[in-house]
Amino acid sequence: MNRILLCILMLLGTSVIGQQQPHNQDPPVSNAQVSPENSAQADRSDRPLQDKVAGNARIQSNLQSAFDDDPVLSGADLTANVDDERITLTGTVQSYLQHQRVVQLVSPYSNYREIVDKVTVR
Repeated sequence: MNRILLCILMLLGTSVIGQQQPHNQDPPVSNAQVSPENSAQADRSDRPLQDKVAGNARIQSNLQSAFDDDPVLSGADLTANVDDERITLTGTVQSYLQHQRVVQLVSPYSNYREIVDKVTVR
């Protein structure tokens, strides 16, 4: 009888101990909660995309400034649209000399992107 009582007590003790959770564990985190660590990780995963967009905008701005500041292109109405794959040139120039100058200004970027020339010569 003592053995039976001892076995029952042991079974009860192990079941109670098995149901307790350790005190040093953090509560489960749901998907709706964003910790600073998770936020920083998400920012890092978006970083390449942000860098590409910023790089495209910088190239577009540099080209537009070059068009606006170049004395050969005086009177030309030009726009450069830049994305990851191509630089699309649109607008109007007054001579083939101006068109050649546009191509010359854009050519350093031709190693990285396709140049789509939609510039009209009047």
